[in-house]
Amino acid sequence: MNRLVFAALAALFVFTACPKQTVTTIAGSDDEVMDQIAAQLEELRTRTDATCKDFCSLKDKACGLSKQACDIAGKAPDRNDFQKKCVTSQEDCAKFNESCSGCPK
Repeated sequence: MNRLVFAALAALFVFTACPKQTVTTIAGSDDEVMDQIAAQLEELRTRTDATCKDFCSLKDKACGLSKQACDIAGKAPDRNDFQKKCVTSQEDCAKFNESCSGCPK
């Protein structure tokens, strides 16, 4: 009888326990913000009409987005998907810097 009561209490505790809360800011959860950053970087990366001048003006935006992505990844070192997006964003930043540095001054 005691085991049945204990099992019922344990089941009640499990089913009424609160799920892990996700941190949501005005911009959304970290997942949402990371997806927005990745989409913005993809948009910058796929521009086909960019000139040298454009690359130089877009590098600051790309590198700023990269910093945001890596800041989020730094808060969640156990999230491999965040770490990959950080690395990809750093590569994008480097490509924009490289494209800009090749432009005539």
